[in-house]
Amino acid sequence: MSRLLKILKWGVIALVVLVIGYVISMSGISYAPDDSSIARLKPAAGAGVTVLIAGATSASGIELVKVLKARGYSVVAMVRKSSSTATLDALGVDKVVADSMIPDEMHTALAARKFDAVVSLIGTSARDVPERSNSIKALVMGPPKMDPNKRPDFIGNRNLIDAAKAQGITRFVLVTVIGAGDSAAALPLGARRGHSTVIPLKTQAEDYLRASGLQFTIVRPGGLGKQPPQDSAVLVEDPRAFSFLARSDLGRLTADALGDPATIGKTYTAYDPNRRMLWKLFTN
Repeated sequence: MSRLLKILKWGVIALVVLVIGYVISMSGISYAPDDSSIARLKPAAGAGVTVLIAGATSASGIELVKVLKARGYSVVAMVRKSSSTATLDALGVDKVVADSMIPDEMHTALAARKFDAVVSLIGTSARDVPERSNSIKALVMGPPKMDPNKRPDFIGNRNLIDAAKAQGITRFVLVTVIGAGDSAAALPLGARRGHSTVIPLKTQAEDYLRASGLQFTIVRPGGLGKQPPQDSAVLVEDPRAFSFLARSDLGRLTADALGDPATIGKTYTAYDPNRRMLWKLFTN
């Protein structure tokens, strides 16, 4: 009996160590950016500005739409034929139907009216990823793989950037992810395997936008949750920073970047010093 208790004791200790190790490996506790890297933005009101939001049906897209409408922007959401638009409809948002993977549809969507700016949150949604039925297998092997040519993270954004240029739209804000480009080292070790497919595509999208000649701003968030917003969330120019973030804060920060011309040509990390640990993704 004593042997069994000893085995159980060490089993519990091993489990606790494993959990702590996992939390640390998924958190941004090893580095904090200096205050000098914080963007001190002064976003203008959006009256008279018409913005196309690509990826507007995502949870982050909805939060951005809410902020932009509250600031007086005229918002048009780009949605796919298969998208559920009930939330956008309730917000009274105009829509254009187009698939970012089809270049002709991108050009038609952006020619539908006069747009002053485009904000893209285009990326692979959960419904696009094939399910892996065996949860143990998923834990060992990581998330299901997708053909990069079927993911919109690069191709969809490339098509949208090309269409914006063709229509003479000069302002473009792109939301990607921490880990792309020069922020690769900021992505926690525990998250790198699961992001190994999407990070190169996000990096390609960033590079393509930088080379486009458009007046771009890039915003990179980390893990996103449904918590209420906090004033502590900021944009920083330090690519080594990592934290978790409320989607509502991402909406505010993206709108701030859109509304301040000082952000043109810059790449930011969306950072909340109060949400650096993994459990902050699930608590207020």
